[in-house]
Amino acid sequence: MDVVFKKDRKVSIHMKNHIQEAIDWFQEDISQSGSTPANKNLFTIEHDSLELSNEKSDKFHSIVAKLLYISKRTRPDIKPTVAFLCTRVSQPTENDWKKLRRALSYLRGTIEDKRIIGASNLNSLVAWVDAAFAVCENVRSKQAVRYHSLWV
Repeated sequence: MDVVFKKDRKVSIHMKNHIQEAIDWFQEDISQSGSTPANKNLFTIEHDSLELSNEKSDKFHSIVAKLLYISKRTRPDIKPTVAFLCTRVSQPTENDWKKLRRALSYLRGTIEDKRIIGASNLNSLVAWVDAAFAVCENVRSKQAVRYHSLWV
């Protein structure tokens, strides 16, 4: 992980090598870059899709685990996609493989993106977390969390 502390009270965090390693592990052509990490069918599970072979399933699991590591540290833009793919690691299908390919093609096209974290005031912390409602097959919702803390 490359961390650069800037003079304007900002930190730049980058994991280009990890992203490239995940793309290399995939071992398929993803020359086209995706404009988003997933399409509108991300949460759709096709029950008639064939299960992956044991070897391909292990590769799927490894790549998704690496993407989870990356998403937690530097690429929050892929978190919804990775969160869904994490639910599929026990029995991934060919359709899930396509969704992983889409995420990797997006990362390939945005491999130079960095996470920038900054502060204009060290006495106040403000954060927002969005939610996704009834997007899972079991119609469970993810709750929104919004908080404001004042450090004194």
